[in-house]
Amino acid sequence: MKKSQSELNVFYETAHAELASALEMLAACKVTESPKQAFGYFMHAKDEYNHARSFFEMLSKRGKRASIEIARDFRFTPPSLITKGYISKKGFLIETMNLKDFIAFVYTNELLAKSSFENILILVGHSTHESRRISSIMADELRHHGMAKKFFLNHYPDLQPWQLMIYRTKETIHNKGRKIYDANLKFLDRLLTPLYRAIAYLAGTMAMKLNLNEFKRKGKNLMNISSSSIL
Repeated sequence: MKKSQSELNVFYETAHAELASALEMLAACKVTESPKQAFGYFMHAKDEYNHARSFFEMLSKRGKRASIEIARDFRFTPPSLITKGYISKKGFLIETMNLKDFIAFVYTNELLAKSSFENILILVGHSTHESRRISSIMADELRHHGMAKKFFLNHYPDLQPWQLMIYRTKETIHNKGRKIYDANLKFLDRLLTPLYRAIAYLAGTMAMKLNLNEFKRKGKNLMNISSSSIL
């Protein structure tokens, strides 16, 4: 069961990340003034949407094999893109970053994504239909990484390799931090849900023991009701 939940979580989180990337690139496409750059962002967004669809399909396939209780925990809802930190409440990255930092973000995250997919490739096994789909996605991510690198070389020729390494380190730390935050939320949910249910049970039990006849005013002389009454 734990292995099944772990697999579901991998595809669930990856699908979120790919869909968030698609939305980020589409937002970038809409604000850029360069037609060439807009086309590049649009094609990048299209790739990410296709990646997300693939991972949602793989998630659905595994969800059908799990129990209803487990599968319910991995049902996608759009607000989870924000609550899980894949999309910032402050706005899209192209709106909150300067262009240089945004391209650096794409440059580093596409490479990090490719590394994550290598682990997923091991999970699904080689020589399968899913492995071929993931290999194709990995090729897309490397192409996106290469396009971002080309942009850097053309527009920021003085940027040193060690500076790009700093960008990558920052994003690696950020990704790990998001995973820790998500794990803490899940831990608190497991910890507090029984408490909430216990409080609800106690409140319900107390409510059932209340004598509601006291609330019936019809035919009563309110002047004769005790001053200590809750009516």
